[in-house]
Amino acid sequence: MKKAILAAGILLLAGSALALNLGALAPDFKVMDWKGKEIQLSQNFGKQNVLLVFSRYIGCSWCQMFMIDLHNRRKEIAQTNTQVIIINLSEKAVLEKYQAPSDFSFDLVPDPARKLYALYGVKMDEKKMTGNIFWQSLRFLKYLGKYEYVDQGLEGEHYQPPACFIIGKDGRIKAAHLGKDLADNPKVETILEELKKLN
Repeated sequence: MKKAILAAGILLLAGSALALNLGALAPDFKVMDWKGKEIQLSQNFGKQNVLLVFSRYIGCSWCQMFMIDLHNRRKEIAQTNTQVIIINLSEKAVLEKYQAPSDFSFDLVPDPARKLYALYGVKMDEKKMTGNIFWQSLRFLKYLGKYEYVDQGLEGEHYQPPACFIIGKDGRIKAAHLGKDLADNPKVETILEELKKLN
């Protein structure tokens, strides 16, 4: 049985725990983002890294916290030559209501049918309720001023934990984080450390 390895704060899983092994070629996809821009993952191969974020629905407070943290470090992320793609469970029409900062530079992709979640083995789990959820809910208080309420933004799969994949310029998965509960996103500092290793 393969073991889980904790490296630099990012949970790296192999075997049955993760549908995709580390070092494997990231599954390609072509989608439209919330602004109608076509995105094909493989177009980044050989050019830049990709941080692929699997979020919940757009009104999720924990998800917006993570997006705010990423946005606050956007210049540092850009310095690592990395494109950020955020997959979201909300419908495109709902995402279009989200009032992102004027300098929001990430691709936000609607996937209410969970096709990309399935492609990357990001599953739902009704048992993913831990004490971390209570802590993250308290932590959210300092984000209240930046939280954006979105009409219908709280509609989505409530038992979908978040996940992140770091994909190198060679198109291979370098690191992965599968949330142990509904509010378990990795620290942006840890993500930056991993991205800097790729350059």
